[in-house]
Amino acid sequence: MEEKVLIFNTEEEARSFQKALERASLGQAVVKPDHGFTKPALRVWGMPSHVLAAAFWAGFEPKAVI
Repeated sequence: MEEKVLIFNTEEEARSFQKALERASLGQAVVKPDHGFTKPALRVWGMPSHVLAAAFWAGFEPKAVI
């Protein structure tokens, strides 16, 4: 498992991607909001394939991945 920070344009995108990630990873990924950035961000502990699957599920990608 890897730790990543996903940055989005809007809070709505972050919530939508969080739901998609929870469905795509079947509950295996841990997702928490990260308030250390000026843009909405999620801190994710999971497999890179979970993030990729969530991007397909949500229909968009995060603005940046750190």
